[in-house]
Amino acid sequence: MHLATNATGHLRVCCNSVPGENRILKEDGQSFKVYRDDLEEAWNSPTYRALRQELLLGKEPKMCVRCFREERAGLKSARMAWNEKFADTKVVTNREGCAPFQVRYLDLRLGNLCNLRCRMCNPYASKQWVREWNSIVDVPLAAEELVQLSQVDWPENPKMWKNLSSLLDSVEEIYLTGGEPLLIDEQLKLLQICCEQGFANKISLKYNTNLTRLPEGIVDLWRQFRSVKINASLDAVGGLNSYIRFPSQWPVIERTLQQFVELRKQGVLRLEVHTTVQVYNVLRLPELFEYLLSMSMFPYLNILNHPEAFNIRVLPPALKEQVRLALRPYLDKPKVAGLISYLDEDWGLHREAFCRITQQLDSSRGQQLLAVCPELSMMFAKDWEGERNGRAGESAAEIIRTTIC
Repeated sequence: MHLATNATGHLRVCCNSVPGENRILKEDGQSFKVYRDDLEEAWNSPTYRALRQELLLGKEPKMCVRCFREERAGLKSARMAWNEKFADTKVVTNREGCAPFQVRYLDLRLGNLCNLRCRMCNPYASKQWVREWNSIVDVPLAAEELVQLSQVDWPENPKMWKNLSSLLDSVEEIYLTGGEPLLIDEQLKLLQICCEQGFANKISLKYNTNLTRLPEGIVDLWRQFRSVKINASLDAVGGLNSYIRFPSQWPVIERTLQQFVELRKQGVLRLEVHTTVQVYNVLRLPELFEYLLSMSMFPYLNILNHPEAFNIRVLPPALKEQVRLALRPYLDKPKVAGLISYLDEDWGLHREAFCRITQQLDSSRGQQLLAVCPELSMMFAKDWEGERNGRAGESAAEIIRTTIC
């Protein structure tokens, strides 16, 4: 029921599947693209058929490791959430793995236009990374690829709009993320098409936004849709959030958040804060929790999976214990107990990569991690004997590029 793209216009399984292994492929191994290919052909392509068959047989597809890993740690995964949401929707899949071409959930990344360079991101999801990328990595991207990433224009392709227009009669929800969707003019065009074709009142909209902008006039469009949900990305309070989501400014973030809070009070939208839980912010989660609880909110905790060097399992045992103690008062809150359980596995082999990448980015951006989060000083202590192996010796480029979708 789910059709998804990445920021370069390739069709992929979903946003939680393994980057680099999740594209929808043709018989010849080429990728399907939303702006070039027949979407109905893609719907029952070899990739989709094989995936459906594996899931129906109770297997764990390789590209779905993130969800199953979280489930084993006691967390409610995206897979579980969507199965619950669409539990009453009947779809007949035949023995060959084919299903009717009725897209109910549309996940769109309309390019890589963004105004931030978040620590855990890359030039495939934010154009702002393009100029900085090769100055901080050991294995640079080819000049041609950097040019392509700085000029992503596939959302302007007429074929793409023809493809999307043909889906709208069955679509129940559209998920828009980035890049930064509230900077991308094409998302306004999509909303206008939904309204003009008379489908808006049966479609729910969902956004991931970095809280830096609320476009003029968009609220009037939102009022025509069945519902609107804003997932506001917020990883910390004050300077630490600006450090992670560089170069955002906390006063701007806070002002935009208050605008959304007011729209929530007016009944225009639902508002949820989404927090990417990673090494940089996990020790400061209580501060964020209290800030949001003062506004009657609690964040949805999204554990960062890639790059692995930023995953919270990389923390040394002493810092993990600090996290457990700090989060103990919030065990009754969603996903907190699962997050604590998730810490148990040791990924110490990635600590050296964390330090190397952090220092490279600090130097490039004129930042200093320990100025905003001195608690992480232990990460830089060179006492990890026995934990270094082949992965720890990889370059920053090789580590960070695992985020590429």
